[in-house]
Amino acid sequence: MPINTDHPWLPAETDETFDPLDHADVSPDAETPLIITPRGGAREVGRSCYQVDTEHATYLVDCGLNQGTGDQFPDDRGLGPEAIDAVFLTHAHIDHCGGLPVFEARGLLEDDAPIVATPPTIDLATLLLRDSLKIHQHETTHRDRQFTERDVTAVIDRFEPVSYGGGLVAGVADVPEQEPLVFRFGNAAHLLGSAWLTLQTTGQKVVFSGDLGGRAGHLPSIETPPQADLLLCESTYGGTHSHTSINDAQTTLFEAIEQSVRDGSPVLIPTFAVGRAQLLQLVIGDRLHEFPAELRQKMRLVVDGMAQEATELYHEYVQDDTVMDDAMVNRVVESGYETPFQPDIAEFPETDADRRALLEDAGGTGTVPIVIAPSGMLSGGNSPRYLTEFAARYDRATLLLTGYQASGTLGRTLQNQIKADDDELTYTTEATPFGTDWPTSETVQWTTIDTDDGPDRVTRATIPADWLQTVHGFSGHAAQNALLEYARQVSPETIALIHGPEYAQAQLAEHFTRNVESTSQVTRSRLLTPIPLSREGTDELATPVLTPEQVEGTSSDVREQVRQLREHVAALSEELATARNESTLSEADVRAIVRDEREE
Repeated sequence: MPINTDHPWLPAETDETFDPLDHADVSPDAETPLIITPRGGAREVGRSCYQVDTEHATYLVDCGLNQGTGDQFPDDRGLGPEAIDAVFLTHAHIDHCGGLPVFEARGLLEDDAPIVATPPTIDLATLLLRDSLKIHQHETTHRDRQFTERDVTAVIDRFEPVSYGGGLVAGVADVPEQEPLVFRFGNAAHLLGSAWLTLQTTGQKVVFSGDLGGRAGHLPSIETPPQADLLLCESTYGGTHSHTSINDAQTTLFEAIEQSVRDGSPVLIPTFAVGRAQLLQLVIGDRLHEFPAELRQKMRLVVDGMAQEATELYHEYVQDDTVMDDAMVNRVVESGYETPFQPDIAEFPETDADRRALLEDAGGTGTVPIVIAPSGMLSGGNSPRYLTEFAARYDRATLLLTGYQASGTLGRTLQNQIKADDDELTYTTEATPFGTDWPTSETVQWTTIDTDDGPDRVTRATIPADWLQTVHGFSGHAAQNALLEYARQVSPETIALIHGPEYAQAQLAEHFTRNVESTSQVTRSRLLTPIPLSREGTDELATPVLTPEQVEGTSSDVREQVRQLREHVAALSEELATARNESTLSEADVRAIVRDEREE
């Protein structure tokens, strides 16, 4: 019997007409008023997208893109023209909004379908979507382009601003008057304007966690969610009991920067342009006085790319106590200093000539550049360009990774080589130099790799392993303990895990099953596999579930064996993803790695 090798739970032959609800033989009706179908962000970190069907309309919660390995955009099979009546956007990060222009280009949104979001989310998403268009145009040929400037503009025109709170969906979207669906946004404390979402109809209620935070001091705490029948909960750090404290993370960061400035070696901090870049600038600005005067004079704090524009947007909301923490608002009001996310010493290069001059001046004047540049995973933007320039120009430098590195990204590839105890870290990149060519160096060379579209010219670079340091504690995602607190507040009968790597979801599923008293089953959501919410609950799930009885009946020895197996599978998956990204390995080489690991 033929098997769907990508998604074994789906039929072997599935084309664009495949309808997940028809395949599962479910449809919304009076007895099953809500059906949720993941179209992305199921057992992965990226392309979050969840279809919600009621008797009267079809909605999306988020529509992102994938920055690591795997399919880039949400799976739209079975969606007909103008099928989507409204979109609810939980926050602005590109893995939650980056697929919207693609759905626009494919005509999947109804003509007047709104994209409902908080005002800060709209402003930040507008910035990110325009930047995503530039990246897409750079990385694709006209023939392969998935969306255009017209599509991005059309998406931006659809934005419908709402404050935290909610009301009838019929009040913000053109849906049938008899549609009883009610929505509510609450502060998720992950990013400026971020939200969790509640949808309720005829007595049944589902909560989408969005990305939960609660770690950044300038944002309010996570708003308490309502109780619900079903919780779709993010699990990015579901395998991490608790994060390093933010104060310890700041100390680690400052010690690394101070040592680098003393040594005269430059620092690169790849960062997410929205959220992390502002937090880092705030932290550095607040603690800059701790540096000796002679070191402050040598420092050049460089904030590159879109991070500058995002910082300006943060300052527009810096006195709004609905999206900023009261302490931050009071600080600004009392001090009169209205730009706390931008240290006085920060400088913002605008051209490649500016960037090249910065690095050349550092060699001649004794100044030390501290560069904050997107992207945070070294998957695009100027951060991989700075890293490769560093590799060509300097014997010593510091690379500080302060955020999650998704599988298949350059950041994760470097981290994997560190785990393998490699003395040198080698990578290939499509990044281009700030000038006409890279500085002459034995560690940075042009090379050619074979792709499906023919030979491709890329750069191969090598850096010492001791350049790389991962700084834990700056994550904007809640860890296991905070996720548990949130789940207990929702008190659902069923929890479906989303937005997380498989190993983290496996650990979090067991943790929830043991510790959320109201929950009778926990499942890990699956792509294109509907989750029906009926008046009787969610008894008929197509995905495997974990129950309290199963957990209690498992011995500690078996649990330890399962844990070790999960770690081994996760490690194998990481090595496989890295191998596929290495230009020198053929598909046969990759398969050989898999065979060797299995034989062990």
